[in-house]
Amino acid sequence: MPDTKPGVTPDGWCTNTQPVSGTTRQVNGAALGGKFFRMHGRRYADCPCGSSSSLTERGNLRRHKPPRQ
Repeated sequence: MPDTKPGVTPDGWCTNTQPVSGTTRQVNGAALGGKFFRMHGRRYADCPCGSSSSLTERGNLRRHKPPRQ
């Protein structure tokens, strides 16, 4: 069976750039309230490592660290 652990750089960052298909969602800032309105329209997706990260304009995951085990 192939290794299913996510790729991690020596300094702890996840190397996955492609989100899990079907997990992309967009945040509605009006539903969150005025304090979080800066998040309105921001797109998020799940990473194969198990964390959630925002997306770049090209649809790739931003740099993030995987969850601690």
